[in-house]
Amino acid sequence: MPGTLAAIIITVLFFKSASDAGKNPVHMAFTGFLVFFIPALLWTFFITPGFKDTLAHDPSNTLVKLTANYAYVVIGTACSTWAWFKIFKSNSEDN
Repeated sequence: MPGTLAAIIITVLFFKSASDAGKNPVHMAFTGFLVFFIPALLWTFFITPGFKDTLAHDPSNTLVKLTANYAYVVIGTACSTWAWFKIFKSNSEDN
């Protein structure tokens, strides 16, 4: 659920920023979604199983549990934020 909300917010942010910058908003919204989704998916497939294995041995570790359940949102959001600054802030400095 948090990943879905983050993806929707990021997609809308890229759409509105593209509209303000005079770019194709649908293309930029799709780019924002992919920049969130691909790192989150890779994190989920390659990193999260290690955390889940750790939790099988120590289920009381709250920090590992939070990391295993929600780190993909942080990773995807960080990648999207980086892409947003690279796409929209670099273009505004050039003008």
